[in-house]
Amino acid sequence: MIIEFLLSLLVLCITATMCSFTSGGFVWSLIEPALLPGVILILCMMIFLSGYGKSFLLIFFPPRKIKNAELSELKKTEQALGFAFKSLSIICCFFMLVSSIYFYLNLEERQTLGPNLATLICSIYYLAFFGMIFITLKSKLRREIINYMNEDSEEETKSISLTKKEICLRIIKILFSVALIIVLYILIISMSTSNLTDVEPLSFIYMRDIPGLVYILIPTFLLLKISGNFKNFFVVLKIIIKNKKVSVSQKALFLNALITLRHLLILEGIMVTLGGFMGILCNLEDRSVLGINFTVACVPMIYALLINLILLPVESKISLLCDSE
Repeated sequence: MIIEFLLSLLVLCITATMCSFTSGGFVWSLIEPALLPGVILILCMMIFLSGYGKSFLLIFFPPRKIKNAELSELKKTEQALGFAFKSLSIICCFFMLVSSIYFYLNLEERQTLGPNLATLICSIYYLAFFGMIFITLKSKLRREIINYMNEDSEEETKSISLTKKEICLRIIKILFSVALIIVLYILIISMSTSNLTDVEPLSFIYMRDIPGLVYILIPTFLLLKISGNFKNFFVVLKIIIKNKKVSVSQKALFLNALITLRHLLILEGIMVTLGGFMGILCNLEDRSVLGINFTVACVPMIYALLINLILLPVESKISLLCDSE
C-alpha cells in the first residue's frame, strides 16, 4: 500500500499548495516547525504503545505483500488505521484547545496572537490532512477484506419495475422534501442570526466559489480513486436510479465507497476552509475585504456539508435494497 500512501500524500500536498496560492497565503505558513513533527512523533508512540505497530507498518509494504497477506493481517491493519485516526483526532484537538486558551489569555499581547492562532488552525489542518490519508488507506483495506470474504459467486442484480405513477410520486416526494429542508434552513438562519449590513453572506455572489468547489471535488474523487472505490460510487448511482436489489457483499462494497466519500468530503472541506483562513491571516492589512475573504473561506465547507446531505439518503437507500433485508 506504499503506492496508495504516496499518491494520497502527493494529491493532498498539491491541493494544499494550490489552495494557499489561491487564498493569497503561503504554503510554508501551514508548516509549524514544532507542531507538525510533534504530532507525528506522538502519533507514532501511541500506535507503538497500542500494539498495532507491526500491523500499521503493513501500509508501507509493496502491493504484493498486501495481496499475499492473510485475512487476519488485513483486519489488524484496518483496525490500526482506525486507531491511528482516533489518536490523531485526540492529539490535534488537545493542541487546538491549549492554543485557544493561550490565544484568549494573551489577547492584549499582539505579538503572541499570530503564533497561538497558527497553532490552533494548523492543529485541525493536520487532523484533516493526515486523516484523509488514513481514511483512504482504510477504505482500500476494507475493500480488500470484503472481496477476500466474498466467496459466493456474483449474481446479477434484479430490478424492480416501477410504474410511471410511482416514478412521478417519488420525484414529487424528493422535490417536496428538498424544498422543505431549504425553507427550514433559511427560517433557522433568519431567526438565529443577525445582519446589520446590506450584504447577504449566502448570496449567489459568494456561493459561486468555483476554486472552492474544484478543491473540494477533484482531490476527494482522486483519493476515492486511490482507495479503489471510484467505480463503485457510480455503480451505486446507477443502482439507485434503476432500483435494483443488491447482495450483502455488494452492499458492503457500496457503503464503503459512500462512507469513504462522505468522510473525505468533510475533511477536505475543513482543510480547504482552514487554508483559506490562513490566507486571510497573511493579508490582514486590507481590512476592507476582510469580511468578504472570511465569507468565501467558509464556502468550501458549505459545499462539503451539502453534498453530504445528498449522499446520506443514497446510503440509506442502498441498505434498503439489500436482498437480506
